[in-house]
Formats: sequence, structure tokens, C-alpha cells
Amino acid sequence: MAKTTLRLGDLTIEGQSRAGDETWFRVHPPGLAFDAGRGALPLSGAEQLFLSHGHLDHALGVPFALSQRTMHASGETRVYCPAEIAEDLNRLVRGAARLEQVDYRATVEPLAAGDRVEVGRRLLVEAFATDHVVPSLGFHLIERRRRLAAGCRHLSPAEIVARRQAGEEVEEEHEVLRLTYCGDTGAGVFAREPRLFSAQVLLLECTFLGPAARHKGRRFGHLHIEDIAEQAARFENEHLVLHHLSRRFRRRELRAEIDRLLPGVAGRTHIWGEPA
Repeated sequence: MAKTTLRLGDLTIEGQSRAGDETWFRVHPPGLAFDAGRGALPLSGAEQLFLSHGHLDHALGVPFALSQRTMHASGETRVYCPAEIAEDLNRLVRGAARLEQVDYRATVEPLAAGDRVEVGRRLLVEAFATDHVVPSLGFHLIERRRRLAAGCRHLSPAEIVARRQAGEEVEEEHEVLRLTYCGDTGAGVFAREPRLFSAQVLLLECTFLGPAARHKGRRFGHLHIEDIAEQAARFENEHLVLHHLSRRFRRRELRAEIDRLLPGVAGRTHIWGEPA
């Protein structure tokens, strides 16, 4: 399966995603990774890897990425994962290191919903709970920005300068939700984390299509296109990126369903792997 690259404003996303096969993404800036698939060379450039859950189509590539970083002397790596699987992931990483007889120089860090990790200048990742059949997290990429304080926005430039020179704080910090990655999830995520609808870029799985597969999302903790269509009025995102489509469906079938069920969102919806 070929790697896809998608440029959305000043964000570049590269990766692969097919249900049951593998899913991984790298986001630039800052170059971190969300999930690890079965192992891909671009992951070796990520100093920080955020694992959404332990299914091997998302997690098996963790040792490979660490092996590649070790081979290229790339420095310390931090792997963040749901707290419930941290011990088992540690065992997997240590076992792989013993097989190679090397030191991966990596740490596995447990996360819970609400935890935050600094990932770059003015950038952080916040974990949130998703809706899957195993312990799972999604991740927000947040940028801290500065703007005029509410009480100063009516002032002239000269008045603002005067207040600043007098030692008054004329700016305030605010946060911009640049990108949200949900990993594998069922429809419960929409109630658990409504902030996802305001992310500039939303990476959202869409595994199933058609009436025959309608029950599978609930059973396996995945989204059906009709689950997404039920939320159509809520998507404020500049870009909605659908990924993780089952191999039993074609991208052109998903595009037809988007046009039919999400006409108001279709123009800003991307299908992972679809030609740009």
C-alpha cells in the first residue's frame, strides 16, 4: 500500500490507512507520529509517537520505528499510549530490543484522557477518550497563540504601546485546535469529545459503508458512513479527512456516499489515498 501525502494549509500529513492492514500518520509540523502501523521508514524521523490503542495494525510498527531510530543514532524516543496497555507495550519493546541486542533509548509513557504533552514550540498534544473495543485514546494537536487581550481590542495602536510601556499586560494566550486524530473509534466519540468538530483538520475513521454493514460499527467499535452523516451539521472543520476504509469497499464508493449523505461537507472532505 503506497504512502499518501496530504498538504492542508501549513500542515503536511503523510501515512497509510486501511482497516485491518495498517494505520500510521506523521504530521509536520512538528513531525510527530500518530500510530505506527506495521512499521514504515518515515516513522524513524519521529521523536514522539502517540499510540491510540494496541491492535497490531496500529501498534506492531513501534519496535520497527525504534529499531530504525537506533540504527541511525537518532536519539531518545518517547512513545505515549493508553495507560492500560503501557506495561504490555513495554514488554514488546524490551523483547524486541533483546532480540536485536541493542538499547532502543526509548521510554513508554502512559497517558489518560486529559493528559497533555509538549511537542514543540507553542505546540502540545492532549489525549481524549474514544469509543473502541479495547482501551483507546484520540489526540488533539494544539497550538498556543498570543492575541490582544479582550480589554485592549478597542484601543488605538498608540494607546496599546502606552499601556505596554507602563507595564500593563496587553496580550493574552489562547489555544487553536490545529488537528484532531481519533484513531479507531465508534460513534460514542462524538458525545465524549465534541471539541473534535472544531479542529481545523479532523482525521476521522470511516470503516464501513452500506446497509449490510450497518451493525458492524457498533459491534467492532468503528464508524459507518451513516454515523458520520448523523453529525453532518456539527462539522465546523476546515478539512475532514476520512481514513481506515475496509478493503471490502472502494474509495469511489465512499466518495459517492459522501456526496449523497454529506453534501454540505463534501467539498472539504478528503478520502485518505484518493488522488488530490
